[in-house]
Amino acid sequence: MALDRTDIERLFHLLNEELRHTNTNGELYLVGGAVMCLIFNARASTKDLDAYFAPAKEIREAAIRIAARENYSTDWLNDAVKDFLSAQGDYQPYLDLSHLRVFVASPEYLLAMKCLAMRLGEEFHDEADVRFLLRYLNISNAQAALDTVGKFYPISQIPQKTLYALEEILNV
Repeated sequence: MALDRTDIERLFHLLNEELRHTNTNGELYLVGGAVMCLIFNARASTKDLDAYFAPAKEIREAAIRIAARENYSTDWLNDAVKDFLSAQGDYQPYLDLSHLRVFVASPEYLLAMKCLAMRLGEEFHDEADVRFLLRYLNISNAQAALDTVGKFYPISQIPQKTLYALEEILNV
């Protein structure tokens, strides 16, 4: 099920209410396609919300309760992205509710993450997201793109296919 801006905002409020019922204060650090929808309007929807969240157990349980009650996939909110997070990750405040604070990855950090995890193919949005972020950040050459990525990850971690894709994107 695709989640558009309205769905995502609604889910944040539902999650806040679930956390309020259990007297839990939570934080959610959003990355990926949801940020591309919410912040940049670069696409209409995303299939899920990729995020780091704390407290993880309580938020995961609340998300599962929402999924059951509202007929969403049980993984509408997931933290599978945690293996791609950088210790230098940069987030900006997005939403501050009574029991939930939501932060979004900065454009530079999101570009770096998209480059690190870039999946090529029509079924993926990574290449289109990278193209969008490069334009948004006014990056027009491969070295500037690598310098941005290097603020968050060692360049040695960037797959060779991504380096080729960046050169192709920026030379077109």
